[in-house]
Amino acid sequence: MNVAWRPERIGEVEESDLLAGLNSASGFMQSSFWSEFKRREGHEVERVVCEKGDSRVGSAVLLSYPQSAGASFVLCPEGPVLPWHDQQMCRTALRSLVTHVNAKPNVLGLRIEPHLPTPLPSLLRNWSNAPTDLTPADTLILDLTLTDEQILTQSHPKCRYNLKVAERHGVVVTRHTGMELAHAFYGLLLETSNRTGFFVEPFGFFLNLLSTLLERQAGELYVSRHDGEILAAILVVRFGRRATYLYGGSSSKNRHVMPVYPLHLAAIQGSREHGCVEYDFYGIDATERRDHLYAGITRFKKQWGGQVQRRIGARDYVFYDRLADLVVERLGDFP
Repeated sequence: MNVAWRPERIGEVEESDLLAGLNSASGFMQSSFWSEFKRREGHEVERVVCEKGDSRVGSAVLLSYPQSAGASFVLCPEGPVLPWHDQQMCRTALRSLVTHVNAKPNVLGLRIEPHLPTPLPSLLRNWSNAPTDLTPADTLILDLTLTDEQILTQSHPKCRYNLKVAERHGVVVTRHTGMELAHAFYGLLLETSNRTGFFVEPFGFFLNLLSTLLERQAGELYVSRHDGEILAAILVVRFGRRATYLYGGSSSKNRHVMPVYPLHLAAIQGSREHGCVEYDFYGIDATERRDHLYAGITRFKKQWGGQVQRRIGARDYVFYDRLADLVVERLGDFP
């Protein structure tokens, strides 16, 4: 089977985005707007297409750290985009992709992360479990083909109650596609980080992220206000069939008015309006351990119903010959 990877040509970006957006095992990190964001963040980005003869069978966005940082892995988050139901095709395409990446200097391996359900498929058994995932391995997906009434019917009574609490207190949700609330949003993220212990990236990261998403009409900020004061906000990314709740923050003030609940209801409605059929809550603790960092947000997300998805996580193909050479080289630096 003649399968090979080549650089994406000018004019093929739209087709790549379309196919990646329709692939349930892929996501927004295989999009052209995420490629642009990573370039702004200083990453080296390569977009490649997989062909069998004259037919396209897949694509991949490959991310690298600057070579000045030394040997590293090439990353393919939420990809590669392949017809995963065809194991023979995918096995051949993966071998070819490994060969393509191995031709790069100073690369120790390839890390991929298709969103395939557990258990691990046989074609990836020679790939080792990565020490860290590129995106959450376990998540909660809400079916947007359901009506609001159906979604609320399947939700937990506490969710419906808190939506009514927010309504009684006059919480107002607005949607924003500009940068005017970037500072306010980041302030809520910092406040949430201080309260919960979650890591938050520098402000420059969010400036690049927001400007890229909003310029490409790939995301929106949803903001809750009470008596004119901003109390909570979430950033939702749209790509193909799926909308993803990527970041959220809330104030410690007036938490009793439940400003976060109507945010997600508005985001669900807005995502459906844009043609999305899934709303990804983006990360839960499927083990439901009380001491897990995600315990609190998992309880909140599960109040909306939906389906838990357990995925195989990131997988590594290590170039052991290069790794051995690097170890020998580093050992030679010691007296």
